[in-house]
Amino acid sequence: YNATVTFHTKPFYGGKKHRVTSEIFAPNEKKPIVTIDGEWNGVMYAKYATGMNEVFVDTKKMPVVKKLVKPREKQAEFESRRLWQEVTHNLKINEVDKATDHKQRLEQRQREEARDRKERGVAWETKNFHEVGEHWVYDRPLQKRLRNPSPVSSGSHTPSS
Repeated sequence: YNATVTFHTKPFYGGKKHRVTSEIFAPNEKKPIVTIDGEWNGVMYAKYATGMNEVFVDTKKMPVVKKLVKPREKQAEFESRRLWQEVTHNLKINEVDKATDHKQRLEQRQREEARDRKERGVAWETKNFHEVGEHWVYDRPLQKRLRNPSPVSSGSHTPSS
């Protein structure tokens, strides 16, 4: 199975905010078996190829579950929370200009690192994905994890907000 998920930006004139659409396909099928439409922070509706329609998920009725993440000081250099910590901090304190500055510096550093790797002929080594044709495939999909669960890593994890 595969799916396409699109997070839509709000149109300039009218339209809904937070809109998301998706199509889910069975293996080797061209027509979706279900389409999803709604708001990522509200209600999403499923329309099945069989004609059945239902609420797919109502995020307003779901409990908030804190993620368990390693403390930032124990995270690897390129883990997202560590990498983007200055951007996140400044957004939380409503310092949008400072957040934008940190974001631009981070992105510029990433562009420079990519250019340097290209000049040296060094390929970027991914940690969790591998390329298959024109697509990226996750190395440990849910189906594989259910068959062969890996042990929980030994670092302590704390709830994250």
